[in-house]
Amino acid sequence: MKFILLLVPILFASLFGATTIVDRRPKLDVIVLDAGHGGKDAGAVGTNGYYEKQAALGIVLKLGKLIEKEMPGVKVVYTRKDDRFIELYRRGEIANEKHAKLFISVHCNSTPQKPSHATGFTTYMLRPGKTDQAIRVAARENAVISYEAERARYKELTDEDFILTSMARSQDVKYSEKFAALVQKELSKRLTIRDNGVSQAGFLVLVGAAMPNVLIETGFISNPKEEALLKSETGEMNYARGILDAIKKYKVLYERS
Repeated sequence: MKFILLLVPILFASLFGATTIVDRRPKLDVIVLDAGHGGKDAGAVGTNGYYEKQAALGIVLKLGKLIEKEMPGVKVVYTRKDDRFIELYRRGEIANEKHAKLFISVHCNSTPQKPSHATGFTTYMLRPGKTDQAIRVAARENAVISYEAERARYKELTDEDFILTSMARSQDVKYSEKFAALVQKELSKRLTIRDNGVSQAGFLVLVGAAMPNVLIETGFISNPKEEALLKSETGEMNYARGILDAIKKYKVLYERS
């Protein structure tokens, strides 16, 4: 009797010409990890000489290994795995070429004054900056284009362009917001520094990535204590673990949609 019941769906499918059932639910199967800066672009420099490009890469490499170990079925793609310079537009292109479902760009915050008492981490989404602080952070990160040969490609990007981009990708923006909130929540469990919340700004590195995407500004490298945290194995792992936990929870939300 049990054998007959098992055959019923197969016979039904055969009668009506259906041979396979396609699962069209979204899958979080490819994640692109982007370590900010690199090569001739050191990014911000800490009070004790630690480079943003080093801190970002350290966190990204640890995060990638954790994903590969604990999230079977999820492919990790890196925009860089060593100390090399990658143009901002190329980072988004890599994500598109690999059909990524999530793009995560990792950076460090900083202030012009060093040493600084500024503290905390922030996750940004692609929208026009609402605060002076967000606009300053985006301007600092976007200054990377000064190292690029084809800077003209960025000249026409204005707040209106960022608005139109976010409108055209309203679904991606919605999921970017969900993931950003999870990143802040999970990092705050593992770090003792301030949770500065989710913000928005016009980051050029996010413009070309046609999927949910965020830019994470980790602790202030201009703050000696946070620079030391970013430089330590424990600090790198806490950042990587926090982002991993956010990815795991986001995967459930994403695939349930």
